[in-house]
Amino acid sequence: MKIKKQLSSIVMILVILPMISSIVIPLYFHFTSEKANFTRKFNIAKENNIVAFSEKGWKTLDRHIDTVPPDAEILIIYRDIAVVSSIKGITTGDKFNSENYFETLKSTRTDYNYQVHYFNVVDGDIFISPNLGISTIVFNNTHENSGFIISRFEISNRHGFRVRRIRRNIIFYTTLFLIEFIFIFFLRHVLKIILNSVIRLKSATENIIAGDMETPIDTAISRSEADEISSLAENLEEMRLALKESKERRSRFIMGISHDLRTPVALIKGYSEAIQDGVISGDNVRNSVALINQNAERLEEMINELINYVKLRNIDWKHTLEKVELKPMFQAFLRNMECASEVFKRNISGTLDIPDGLKISLDQNLMHRVVENLFSNALRYTKENDSIQLNAWINDNGVPVFSIKDSGIGIPKKDQKKIFELFYRSSNSRRENGIGIGLAVVKTVVETHGWEIEVRSEPKKGTEFVITMCQ
Repeated sequence: MKIKKQLSSIVMILVILPMISSIVIPLYFHFTSEKANFTRKFNIAKENNIVAFSEKGWKTLDRHIDTVPPDAEILIIYRDIAVVSSIKGITTGDKFNSENYFETLKSTRTDYNYQVHYFNVVDGDIFISPNLGISTIVFNNTHENSGFIISRFEISNRHGFRVRRIRRNIIFYTTLFLIEFIFIFFLRHVLKIILNSVIRLKSATENIIAGDMETPIDTAISRSEADEISSLAENLEEMRLALKESKERRSRFIMGISHDLRTPVALIKGYSEAIQDGVISGDNVRNSVALINQNAERLEEMINELINYVKLRNIDWKHTLEKVELKPMFQAFLRNMECASEVFKRNISGTLDIPDGLKISLDQNLMHRVVENLFSNALRYTKENDSIQLNAWINDNGVPVFSIKDSGIGIPKKDQKKIFELFYRSSNSRRENGIGIGLAVVKTVVETHGWEIEVRSEPKKGTEFVITMCQ
């Protein structure tokens, strides 16, 4: 989801930040203007009851102030006292007489354009006259219930407002430019990450297409890179390893079957040629034919095992599953194993700690093959008078478990992960008969049932195969 989040962030930067800037920047200039400064002073004067204006009177003054240019300085005089002022040198509470406060305003060296409004106060309400102009004021007309609203801005800077507006626009659009620059930089960064990762994945797929399964795919993607691409790289690496394993398995299959078929074929060919050429004659022919038949049967057995294994992996046999009571089934397996004890001279025993009536879904024929293959494997790798056990119990999770345990030669630790592979035989079992299919069949049956199998072994101490019959 990281790519989606990053792109969403870009959209937010592109859309939301300019909107915020278009609101914040004008507000900043508004609240830092002369008029905003005067408005704050005006509200303070109102709250502190500087003069006894009615609420309506204060609102009348407030509305009038809104008509004054934003960059103008304002002075409100009532009863010859400065009610509120934004003019430098004049503060709230300063006193004037009717003849000198205009002279005070004009005493600065700067020329101003003045607007003067006369107002009367009647019962706290204020009535404002039109603009009088400073030259037309009759000073002796002032009285205790009258006042003036004087606003001014510099004549020499009559275009100042326009200039400041232009400056504000420059600041505004510069800010937007910086935001867009940051956005483009961030977008470039994200696209670079995506592009580099895609190039890397493209190279990896080309290697796989070319048959190169040895070159690992770089999955060490930094945290700044997208989760989706990282996940894709990991999945691609898993696919490469799976293809590599499949290739290696196919090679082992060919090598295994070639090796196991070569010996009986060579014997059959050798004895047949010897009989044909007259090298073997008389009574020896009968023995040679017996050896040929023996090896032919060996070949047939190997071919049948391969056919059955392929069928097992490619045919959907799950429709044959049925509820089977476990205890009688394991009792039958144990009896068959005990019958073989005298023939093979092994000590066969077992404990079946399975409750009566417990049933589980399975294919009985395949289950028989599992037990038979594990038992045959135990017989092959144990000596006379060694022990073989069939045990079954319920684990702490309430799941049925069974095992076949022997006291044979054991399996080296380095081989334990590979013994279930087709045609694989442990390094200490090369001298034993077998083509390495039995345990592969066991693994396939167990996994297709949804069960789990575990091997516990130690060289010269024996091996135990434990199958957990998960449902």
